Amino acid sequence: MAPMRTTRPANPASRYERKREHRGRGLADLERRVGNVRAEIDARLARQDVVRVLELGCGFGMALLDLVAHYGERVQTVGITQLRSDADRDVQHREAARRSIAPGTHLPAIAVADVSRGFPFADDAFDLIVSQVAWQYFAGKARVLREAMRVLSPSGIALIDADEVERRLPGEYARLVEIWHDGRLLTFGDYLLQAGGSLAEAPDGTYVRAGKCASLGAHLTPLFEIDLADIHAGWDGVKCVYDYRPPSAGATTPSATSASIAASS
Repeated sequence: MAPMRTTRPANPASRYERKREHRGRGLADLERRVGNVRAEIDARLARQDVVRVLELGCGFGMALLDLVAHYGERVQTVGITQLRSDADRDVQHREAARRSIAPGTHLPAIAVADVSRGFPFADDAFDLIVSQVAWQYFAGKARVLREAMRVLSPSGIALIDADEVERRLPGEYARLVEIWHDGRLLTFGDYLLQAGGSLAEAPDGTYVRAGKCASLGAHLTPLFEIDLADIHAGWDGVKCVYDYRPPSAGATTPSATSASIAASS
C-alpha cells in the first residue's frame, strides 16, 4: 500500500508576502486614496477619548494595524473582508510585532462578511469608515452606501476610495456606478452632491466623502449588475446600474436604521 501523503500547513508569513501588494496595503496607501485619515482621527480625539474605525474590504487589516501602532488604545479598529483567509491572527500578530505594538494591545477585529448583504454591526457604531481599492469589487454598491450611513455615528465621516470612471476599462463599462433618471445619465458625482456627499480629490484618484446622511444610497432602484470578469478575465469590478427616483417635494427621507435599510433592499 502506498504511504499516506501528508501536506504541510501553509506558512502564513509567505502567504502574506505573496498577497501583500493586493491585500496588505497600509495606512500610507489608504491616505493616498482617501486623504488624511489621521487628521480626521486627531480632530475627533480632541473631543472624545476613543475613535471607532471601520475599514471595508480590509484585506489583512494592515492599515488598521498601522492606526493601532500610531494611536494605541485610542482607536478601536474593525475590518470587514469577504475572504476568511484574510482574518489570519498569525499574520496579524507577526505584523503587530513588526510594528512594535505592545503585547496585550487590542488588535483589529476582522469580520468575514459580504458587504453587499449588509454589515454585521449595530446602528451608529463607528466614527470613521474607510475603504481602499475595494469599492470596485462590491456588488450592490447602493446598499453598501446605505449600510455605511446606518453604522456611521451622527458626527462620523465615511471616506471610500471610488472613481467616477475607471480609465482602464472600455467606455461602456468604465462607470461602475451608472445612474439613469428619466432617460438621462446622472453621474455618480452629481448623485452624491444631491444626496449630501461628494467625490473628493486624493493624490491617487477620488473618493466618496460623506457625513451621516439618510439619503445617501437611497432612491436608487437596481436594474442590473455585471461582474466584468465574466466578460474578460483581465477586467476587474462589478458594474451596478440604477434607476434614480428622487423624493417628491416636501417628502422626508427616513433615518438610516437597520429596519429602513432592510425595507429598501
